Amino acid sequence: MHRWMRAAGRGLLAAAWLAAAGTALAQQPGTGFRWPGGAKAAVSLAYDDALDSQLDQAIPALDRAGLKGSFYLQLSNPAVARRMDEWRAAAAHGHELGNHSLFHQCSGKAPGHDWVQPARDLDTTGAAQMRDQVVLANTMLAALDGKAERTYTVPCGDRMAAGHDYLPLVGGEFVGIKVGGGDGVVPSMATLDPLAVPVLAPEGLSGKELIAIVERAGRQGTMVNFTFHGVGGDYIATSAAAHRELVDWLAAHRSDYWTATFVDLMRHVRAQRAGWVLDWQDEFDGAALDRDKWLPETGGHGWGNRERQFYTDRPENLRVEDGKLVIEARREDYRGSSYTSARIKTSGLVERTYGRYEARIKLPRGQGIWPAFWMLGSDGTKADWPRRGEIDIMENIGKEPGIVHGTLHGPGYAGEKAFGRPQALEAGAYADDFHLYAVEWEPGAIRWYRDGILYHTATPATVPGDWVFEHPFFVLLNLAVGGYWPGEPDATTVLPQRMLVDWVRVYRRAP
Repeated sequence: MHRWMRAAGRGLLAAAWLAAAGTALAQQPGTGFRWPGGAKAAVSLAYDDALDSQLDQAIPALDRAGLKGSFYLQLSNPAVARRMDEWRAAAAHGHELGNHSLFHQCSGKAPGHDWVQPARDLDTTGAAQMRDQVVLANTMLAALDGKAERTYTVPCGDRMAAGHDYLPLVGGEFVGIKVGGGDGVVPSMATLDPLAVPVLAPEGLSGKELIAIVERAGRQGTMVNFTFHGVGGDYIATSAAAHRELVDWLAAHRSDYWTATFVDLMRHVRAQRAGWVLDWQDEFDGAALDRDKWLPETGGHGWGNRERQFYTDRPENLRVEDGKLVIEARREDYRGSSYTSARIKTSGLVERTYGRYEARIKLPRGQGIWPAFWMLGSDGTKADWPRRGEIDIMENIGKEPGIVHGTLHGPGYAGEKAFGRPQALEAGAYADDFHLYAVEWEPGAIRWYRDGILYHTATPATVPGDWVFEHPFFVLLNLAVGGYWPGEPDATTVLPQRMLVDWVRVYRRAP
């Protein structure tokens, strides 16, 4: 329990109004930092300790408003086990499950911490011990939501374990870490450390007071991090009415204030630090494929590669479930083909020139199986393939389970003569787990990454033909069966096979 925040929340409220008088630093002009869609500010709605009122009050309010929250689970809390299916469902609906440690260890010496149990006293817990517990909590959370990227809220804001700061030992495990203190409003995005983001515990604040804090963040061009506990019940409670007033106001002003999970906020901050700004994304958090973002392609004519499948848009082959896109290849007779699968594209919906394109994907396996994440030059080029250009961000064939390929196709270097390079895993198969596949495409250069490792670069000087990559392209995802390159399925091929896509994101260079 965060009893420390009872007193802190009232003190932070006073600090908020002092800062509103202008003592906090506004975002410095010229930093180039931007929020998605030109929003004035970003808002994180977070909830600590995995309390019943969060499932009963907070999540229904967020769902009605179409907003997503971040829920930091103290995994030893009996309420987690008792309502595990509901937490899993919340994650599948797009809410973030964050790490709040196994045992919520806080300093027993801190004022008002007489409630800290001796076995859970951070003052007698080693830093290495805390690291092990926090990493184990990540593993347990992954079993709930299947996610690899995670954020952390430090219990009680206490980071000294037996006299040593344990956060440096866990920093590499997280996209962002929230600490106690402050008034929740980040003074300047130019100086934000994603591993030490302040939070505001809004106990006792009215809806109008919470909204005023968001508006101040908007005047500064920065972000605000609310950390609720009880909502209309439990402890350190914010009234359900105040919470609902804030949530409804944020929904009504979503064009001015970007309300997102904390992990999404920190991904955006980190991408901006690297010079990239989130431009388009699909997190696959809905109940079905978003047809405003993707166009399914259907047919069974071999697709120029003598592929064996018939692509359909049936839910048996193409669906969204548990927060992931599922493309499933099946062995079945369908319209003259022996296999079915799916292929989707953003043609005519999302087409860009340049950017960072990335997806987190778990590949299928088996002889004759051929998944791909790739791009084609826009139909508007009026050019035939390969002059319109093709960028294969990731391809894998079943007979090479530990290898993916990054490849360009253009005039003079297409098909078997394409300009590409393989990237091998150190051990195991790509089908064993999710991996991050990306290209960074800029004028005169394309770079390929797997899990952040740069493994291939192409420039006009390196390709053996014309460079045809300075016009709009669209994105495709598909799972083929058979074809010239992978060969035919055989007796060892187990079907159905699934290609799972956690998300697809497109970034542009920051201005």
